[in-house]
Amino acid sequence: MKEKDISFEDKLWKAADKLRKKVEVHEYKYVVLGLIFLRYLSFAFEEKKKEILEKNAKDYPEELKFHVSEDMDLYLANGTLYVPEPARWDYIKKHANQPNIGEILDKAVEILENTHPRQLKDVIPKVYTKINLDPHDLAYLIDLFSSIDFGDDHRGKDIFGRIYEYFLGKFTEAEGKKGGEFYTPRCLTKLIVEVLDVKEGRIFDPACGSGGFFVSALEKLEREGIDLFKLSIYGQESKEFVWKMCKMNLAIRGAEGDIRWGDSYHDDKFFDLRADYVVSNPPFNDSGWGADRAKNDPRFKYGTPPDNNANFAWIQHYIFHLAPNGKAGFVMANGALSVGGIEGEIRRRIIEDDLVYGIIVTPPKMFYTVSLPASLWFLRKSKPEHMKGKVLLVYAKNMFKPISRRQVVFTDEHITKIVEKFRMFERGEPEEKINEVGFAKVATIEEIAKNGYVLTPGRYVGIKLEEDETPFEEKIKIYSKELLELLKEEKELTEKVKEVFKALNFEVKL
Repeated sequence: MKEKDISFEDKLWKAADKLRKKVEVHEYKYVVLGLIFLRYLSFAFEEKKKEILEKNAKDYPEELKFHVSEDMDLYLANGTLYVPEPARWDYIKKHANQPNIGEILDKAVEILENTHPRQLKDVIPKVYTKINLDPHDLAYLIDLFSSIDFGDDHRGKDIFGRIYEYFLGKFTEAEGKKGGEFYTPRCLTKLIVEVLDVKEGRIFDPACGSGGFFVSALEKLEREGIDLFKLSIYGQESKEFVWKMCKMNLAIRGAEGDIRWGDSYHDDKFFDLRADYVVSNPPFNDSGWGADRAKNDPRFKYGTPPDNNANFAWIQHYIFHLAPNGKAGFVMANGALSVGGIEGEIRRRIIEDDLVYGIIVTPPKMFYTVSLPASLWFLRKSKPEHMKGKVLLVYAKNMFKPISRRQVVFTDEHITKIVEKFRMFERGEPEEKINEVGFAKVATIEEIAKNGYVLTPGRYVGIKLEEDETPFEEKIKIYSKELLELLKEEKELTEKVKEVFKALNFEVKL
């Protein structure tokens, strides 16, 4: 299976194709999300149940094994949600052909909510008695999703993130929504979490989507033998559907988080929170974000960003929410590295305040749904003495592995190589050991100032300045100007041809 695929993607599409005449896109995704969640909870529960029975086989007589396998605390202690009998997929599948299957599904959701209120209250879509699908349609979906195999390594996968990515790719156009927000590739969330070296403390993502950064952070803690509950998770998401997916993504890992639904631009649900780690992949180049409503906003101490681009609204939002020794790592549109105007002035002030400690420029085609290039920013509220006045710039555009015609990724080896440069920088190793022509350079703020406070790594590591370092908005202006000039030349040429034919007494229509 290709890395970009989820094994049940074709099943999602098959179901959508069959039901699209009966159900609107925005309704269908709730139907599917709920069913996949119910299916996954049962899959994980049955897997853990088998493990518990095998582990305790010698310690309990046959008549007590059932009671052991139904001990809710055993499941919760192992990071798995206990699923009561009427909410289990086998029960749902057994009753799939009943005329009241919609009620059975909604009842299963209600039972799970009541069993795990902290994790699941108002999270799982309860739509099966209201939706315009008859019992045969629901039976078809249940049968279809019964064949899903999540695989042995399902806990290491960002399953609901991949579903989110799928819906973005397939349904965004159908719903008439604008682009600009993309599922964060797993290799990028992993790289950011590794560079920040997330351990215990508070982690905050104010544009958390389906919770991909949290998944990577929890996976790192699990790998390093750190208790998951030592990391306090906070997140905000503006779309209800995605908020639900984030809650589900945490629930299937036995984790909890304070995830709130709201608009981070003007309804900051965590105004008083100062986090040890701020991570994020915000909407790129978001226009019409409401700059007029942000005057005198304490978050924007370096300047109010223009209404046609919210990139520096997000960056300042992250800075505002950092604890005194906090670190931030986030994905950002490449234009923010070099754009001028008020945004360039805000960038200058942030650099002069010595908040930036690292920049990584990534290859194009890292996002499944769009080939937009991006960069990774790393900020510190307070740098160690040996890092003060310095920024590590990494040019990773040539470091990738193609996994399809339309997408590339960083491999674990790539991630290790990049992270090691940051570790060397943090340990205070000699710059001549860190610097690598064409790849990495420790630059001083003075050097960056001489380059107009532009943070494009290619300028510093010895790469020839490329056209793709021009901000997207500037490219559009250049291309528009060139197109107008070409049209003007074509019009002038047409007029000259007409004049020549007229002089030769030929009548021609051009």
